[in-house]
Amino acid sequence: MGAFDVVVLGGGTAGVHVATEVADGGQAVALVEAGLIGGESPYLACVPSNSLLLSAARDQTWEDAVARRTEVTGGLDDSAPARRLRRAGVTVIRGTGRITAPGTVEVRLAPDAGQAAAGPTVPLAYSDLVIATGCEPVAPPIEGLPDIPAWTTAEGLCSPDLPRRLIVLGGGPAGCELTQIYASFGSQVTLVEAEAALLPGEPAFAGEILAAALRRAGAEIYLGSRATKAERTPDGLTLALADGTRIDADRLLLATGRRPRLGGLGLDALGLEITPGMPLPTTTRCEVAGASGPGRVWAAGDVTGTTNTHASHYQASVVAANIGGQQREADYSAIPRCVFTMPSVFAVGVVPGIAAADQDEAEEDAEAGEEDAEAGRDAASPAVAGHGSGSDHGSDHGSDHGSGHGAAAADDRTRRMLRIARVPAEAGTQPQAQTAAETGAAAAVTAAAAARSAEADRNAAAAHGPRLITARASLGDTTRAHLGQDDLGCLELYADAETGVLAGAVAVGPDAASWMGEVTLAIRAKISVAVLADVVHAFPTYGEALETALRELAGTGGSKIFAYQQEKGTGPLSELDMETPEGDAIEQHQDVVEDETGAAARREVPLDVNEADAAEQERAVGFDDDDYR
Repeated sequence: MGAFDVVVLGGGTAGVHVATEVADGGQAVALVEAGLIGGESPYLACVPSNSLLLSAARDQTWEDAVARRTEVTGGLDDSAPARRLRRAGVTVIRGTGRITAPGTVEVRLAPDAGQAAAGPTVPLAYSDLVIATGCEPVAPPIEGLPDIPAWTTAEGLCSPDLPRRLIVLGGGPAGCELTQIYASFGSQVTLVEAEAALLPGEPAFAGEILAAALRRAGAEIYLGSRATKAERTPDGLTLALADGTRIDADRLLLATGRRPRLGGLGLDALGLEITPGMPLPTTTRCEVAGASGPGRVWAAGDVTGTTNTHASHYQASVVAANIGGQQREADYSAIPRCVFTMPSVFAVGVVPGIAAADQDEAEEDAEAGEEDAEAGRDAASPAVAGHGSGSDHGSDHGSDHGSGHGAAAADDRTRRMLRIARVPAEAGTQPQAQTAAETGAAAAVTAAAAARSAEADRNAAAAHGPRLITARASLGDTTRAHLGQDDLGCLELYADAETGVLAGAVAVGPDAASWMGEVTLAIRAKISVAVLADVVHAFPTYGEALETALRELAGTGGSKIFAYQQEKGTGPLSELDMETPEGDAIEQHQDVVEDETGAAARREVPLDVNEADAAEQERAVGFDDDDYR
């Protein structure tokens, strides 16, 4: 098919966006995809999951929910997005690509309808190559797993079946969403997570509040014990855990994580070493580090270690801009992480748990780098071996990080590499968490979770490096929560004590992503908490809880945030939740007194009121001579 300015391997979220943007700039673009154009997100991940969750919230039947899911996903028909690509000027090639030499890709065409054998191969020349082949599910090493009826997350989100008994293995974002989906529609769901809490990558309170919600939906949850053996039974299957627990079910759903899909791409032709389970190394411009030319090589989406649709789309924008001649760098300081359960979970930026894990990872990477240098190879340029065809199915739904099942050291490191929010800490340092005073009264489970999270934060505090100051607020203290009869929710904000800038946040509550967007902006723009504390939120909204936490951060004694306030001459917040000088606060508390000279002469009242009302309306109010009102 000849030469192209840009060849894109993978037609998922990232690949489609890069191809469309670059073609719009006038360059010749070919996109290679053997699977669904658009990747997993619109067909097998984010969209069907949210559709089923919304149907469950509306008390629809399973049959109606499946019909709605089919409607919004287009019935797994990708002809419409393929047509949009062609109209944009993109050459869409159905097949799988392999790099044969720098500047050249060989595409094996997919078989036509009704054709069993693969089609012929076609060589493509490129000036810029974009690798956006997504990621693939990882099955844990459980004895007997191939012999039992099991689903991947994709299969669980496209099947019309409603199992009577279902085991969900993995307590990350996808596992929690699928647990709530099937439990809400009547399945007996058991959720198994090898770590001590759900959502292991986030602060403990988030997983604990979510676990309570899933139990209320009817799910049974086992934490802290990994699955060791699965066996088929006459009635379905039995899963054995390390602690001796045995769970019977009709089907097992694997939500134990994903890895970048890079197998079979011929990365060795670019001089890249292949290390199973690792993402492609990229620069801040999303250019693949260490790839040999001629031709530039870029990467976007799950192959780089990102785990969300919006992160893939963002990287694709960066790649397209740089291919078009701009100079743009990616900033991962404020990439949201969402779980769309009820209540939902929203996290962004640095949190104490991720900060500690990142520091451990940095130390491991440093040790690995030293070993690699001794062995004469470059450990900064790992790639991933996989089984993929070159389609970008992307984990757009979100990775089930930290499931812990069969957690070998390499698997654990892969899970942590798949996180994209990184701590801006100096080498050899570790952020320290410091919990401020809790505010308000929350539901019992929220209060218990918050207390445990606070204790964990204190225990994890380090003696070196920048400190994270934590402030917490309960959604139950807002009027919106009382109106909705929903007192289950909490949020935590994390500020850098040295700079006074908001660094991270986690919120659990109804549709948290819709009212936490301002936090994402504040982190990305590096806005100080002193400014954020002065933001007014509409009443009645859940956003009012942010005011409580932000003002607590802005008034935390002993930090540079507090020192900044002292330097500017502003005192602590008044009882009226306004930052006012002391004199104003005194004036605001003046008593209103009656005029001691007596009532004035009676005036005619134009309205038809009784005499007592008229006298009340004519009462004079006296003020001191120096009252500013």
